[in-house]
Amino acid sequence: MKRHANQGAAIHAVGDASRGPCRAVGAWLLLLATALNWPGPATGAASPSNPAPEAAPAKGDAPKPDAVKTMLARLAEERLGVKIRAVRLSAAGFMLDLRYRVLDADKAAPMLDRKVQPYLLDSRGARLGVPASPKVGALRSTRRGGEILMDRDYSMLFGNPGRYLKQGSKITLVVGEQKIENLTIE
Repeated sequence: MKRHANQGAAIHAVGDASRGPCRAVGAWLLLLATALNWPGPATGAASPSNPAPEAAPAKGDAPKPDAVKTMLARLAEERLGVKIRAVRLSAAGFMLDLRYRVLDADKAAPMLDRKVQPYLLDSRGARLGVPASPKVGALRSTRRGGEILMDRDYSMLFGNPGRYLKQGSKITLVVGEQKIENLTIE
């Protein structure tokens, strides 16, 4: 590719001429902004002689999210004998993938029973079920006459038509008469 002898020269000349004043104005603006935001004793900022006051926890604070998650996990373990590993969006957001681990085979039997139809409820009352096709069947793990294996991960896929639920949505898992509330979609 041939370049013209003057190609780019005009750009550099104009750029160099306009950079000088811009750099000076930019430097002054930066210096002014730094001076105005500089912490000092007059603004109440922390210093060795003036330590920052510690915020006292307010009465009636909500429990931390980690504490709520652990409480919900224990509840799932007690009621259904499973540990919920994750609820994630799958298939470009058109499916929800629920992963769980069986801890107690007797309590987890409804989760793996083909006759029990699990579903998800959201806060607005929408009910999302496990899709089933004639050839493949329901998109969930079942025991199919075999025994339930302990310490094994199982899964269920729930339909999410129109990407109704988004990441961060709160849902309730309903299996038979058992409910696990406040699950969050990752």
